[in-house]
Amino acid sequence: MKLKLLTLGRTYTDHATLLEGTLTHWYCDMSHQIYYLLQPKGLGADGQPIKKLIMELARISHSAEDIVEVDIPVEILGTEVRDKTSGFTGMAVELVQHIHGCVHVIIQPPGLVKSTGLPHKQTDFDLRDCVGEKIPTLSPAAHTESLVTRPSPCNTSFDHHEPSPFIQAADGSGR
Repeated sequence: MKLKLLTLGRTYTDHATLLEGTLTHWYCDMSHQIYYLLQPKGLGADGQPIKKLIMELARISHSAEDIVEVDIPVEILGTEVRDKTSGFTGMAVELVQHIHGCVHVIIQPPGLVKSTGLPHKQTDFDLRDCVGEKIPTLSPAAHTESLVTRPSPCNTSFDHHEPSPFIQAADGSGR
């Protein structure tokens, strides 16, 4: 599905908070709604980066030049996906693109945790490490190149300007 998205890695201002920062992620949910994460400039009183803000396009000050048309593989959403390493399995409920181009999938397992009676926690995985009926299989060479040109952040959960091999500009050229 072709969607018009803001370019990650650029500086924008949130209309609501008036904070300026860099867009670090976008994510697409099962309704094909797009949300962005804005990392405000600066550090908090504890010396750590200010917490990222999640927002929709209407909150972000931008120009037409900031918009790029992207072909997102939304057909993955709503299908069963499994992380090859851990075996974690469930429904793909969101796609996330990180600032450096890697794409992650948020997987929601079915059912409840026996010990707590609560729903299983959804978890974020690099799409390249997952398998599913709608996930394209990369050749070993393409997979290796992808890891070098679009690295995935380590130990990051959904709480990163190279194109993903799974998400391309609508003209097929990458972004």
